[in-house]
Amino acid sequence: MGANDNLPGEKVFFVDILSPQEMFNDGAVRRDGAGAGVVLVSPEKHIHPYSFIQVDLCSNNVAEYQVLILGLQMTIGMGIKHFDVYDDSQLVIN
Repeated sequence: MGANDNLPGEKVFFVDILSPQEMFNDGAVRRDGAGAGVVLVSPEKHIHPYSFIQVDLCSNNVAEYQVLILGLQMTIGMGIKHFDVYDDSQLVIN
């Protein structure tokens, strides 16, 4: 019995489902402002790092939220619709 016996006269095709894009974030406060990093990893495992300097003084939690917002804006701007977000801040992730 062949693979198409259950669907006589029908063509069967297979679709590879790629894993979603991954976005890793990290924000950090320094004396002279805050820094932010976003790393996007494509389903093919291509790595795209981005870094930002925030000149306004803020708390560490605010820096973490700001880097999340920057990362979300980037992915939306790139047309990426499916992605997983990773961050070292439980407050941001939850």
